Amino acid sequence: MVVALRDVTKRFGSVRALDGVTFDVREGEILGLLGPNGSGKSTLLKVIARLIPPDEGSVLRPPAGRETMHGTGMLFDHTAHWETLTGYENAWFFARSYGMDPGAAHGRLRDLFEAFGLGERLDDPVSAYSYGMRRKLGIIEALAHDPALILLDEPSIGLDYRARITLAGLLRDAARRGAAVIFSTNDVGEAADLADRVALVDRGRLLVSGEPSALVRSLGAVAMIELRLKAPIDPRPLEGIPGVEGVGVEERVGGFSITVVAAPDGLSPSSLLARIVHAVAVQGGEVVGADLRAPGLPDVFLAYTEEGSVAP
Repeated sequence: MVVALRDVTKRFGSVRALDGVTFDVREGEILGLLGPNGSGKSTLLKVIARLIPPDEGSVLRPPAGRETMHGTGMLFDHTAHWETLTGYENAWFFARSYGMDPGAAHGRLRDLFEAFGLGERLDDPVSAYSYGMRRKLGIIEALAHDPALILLDEPSIGLDYRARITLAGLLRDAARRGAAVIFSTNDVGEAADLADRVALVDRGRLLVSGEPSALVRSLGAVAMIELRLKAPIDPRPLEGIPGVEGVGVEERVGGFSITVVAAPDGLSPSSLLARIVHAVAVQGGEVVGADLRAPGLPDVFLAYTEEGSVAP
């Protein structure tokens, strides 16, 4: 394990920012800390980074020291930069502080500046950078030295779509090389797309963690497919399609509606939809519209967070 938290609690006055949090992070794993604003995600990252100590519990990491810091890359919302220095000079300082060889640092930094669309702005002073450009610079500084542990607090804030794709690719590459990546987000889609494992945090508590697909399955929700047809067909052949748990029919003004309930452990919703449409076409039916409602990580988020009914 790269990081192991055991019953970590952190208080700020009378507020419990973290309340008995326990989890592990392995080499090569991307962990997404998902939760509403103010749920404790940033505090949790700062405790892992050793920027603030826990009041109770333990954070198990390699012993603190120069080598450990060299092996950690981190990004928080307010990254300090020298305003009068150029973006490249700021990044160079961090790269050399992390122990990078000058030649390797130069090549790596130029590659990252180009990757984030800052190749033509690396010699501009940071005072001329927008908020989004500063965020990109902070990410470059966090990743340039190929750290073994990467801690990013809502890294996609301020990034354009292309930069988000670039960041996701860099984090996946780092994980393939064995780095452990922990990032926080309140974007359910980002967590589902990027994280190998999601830890759902609310009010300082770790509510549930697991692979996104496993968390969705744990809800017991099923996919629903609704087809709108010009004319009625016999629904019985649809009931024999593998992965179909039930079929409902409804006459409507100007048409006919079929609702298919997918089996929990059957085909993927998209594959099942294709088979159903084919079966309808075999009967000569004409589909004029289709709606697919598949459960996803947003359902997990709503079920477990403060307004949900599953949260302990």
